[in-house]
Amino acid sequence: MKKASTQIVPFTLLLLFFSYHPAGAAENPEMVFIPRGEFMAGKPGALKPMALDAFYIDRHEVTQAEYKAVTGKNPSYFKSPQRPVEKVTWFDAKTYCEKTGKRLPTEWEWEKAAKAGTVTRYYWGDRMDGRFAWYRGNAGQQTHPVAQKQPNAFGLYDMSGNVWEWTSSDHDVGGKVQRGGSWRNEAISQQSAHRILSLPIFSYHYVGFRCARSPTP
Repeated sequence: MKKASTQIVPFTLLLLFFSYHPAGAAENPEMVFIPRGEFMAGKPGALKPMALDAFYIDRHEVTQAEYKAVTGKNPSYFKSPQRPVEKVTWFDAKTYCEKTGKRLPTEWEWEKAAKAGTVTRYYWGDRMDGRFAWYRGNAGQQTHPVAQKQPNAFGLYDMSGNVWEWTSSDHDVGGKVQRGGSWRNEAISQQSAHRILSLPIFSYHYVGFRCARSPTP
């Protein structure tokens, strides 16, 4: 009889698992725990260490079904329950997150979550790769259901492409920071450190959001 093989999980992998899955992390499987500590913020060639407290962030962009269940509305241009909600202002996004006991992530929380420990242009390397993101080169001029592309090392989907994402942060020259690029943008906009701004009263068919929250004390 053929003997079943036994796979030994390295201690370092076990350590990583428990650092990303602390006690209580399973209380919401749709969120991912991002541990406290430093990450390298900014673009390659201009990186700087930045320390952040631990936080949780949604595994994928808020879908139209999720948004409608909370607000009773679906303002999206590209209608489909599992596509990301869009055509939402910053105020709409903030209100949704608060109604679900969460908040919008800061732009630095967003960037740390997107990079997942990397220092390359994208969280998969230095060249665009359509296996990870919906962008102008492969999206067919529309959004797509969330979590169809490959996730980053934290298990987060669509941190690049599909829709831009509102953050809670103010931009240096006014307005609110958006991160992540969208289906209508070229590869450069999909880079992990790329940031743009918009006035919080505006809504677009290429801008959505995901929520974050701080750990329960």
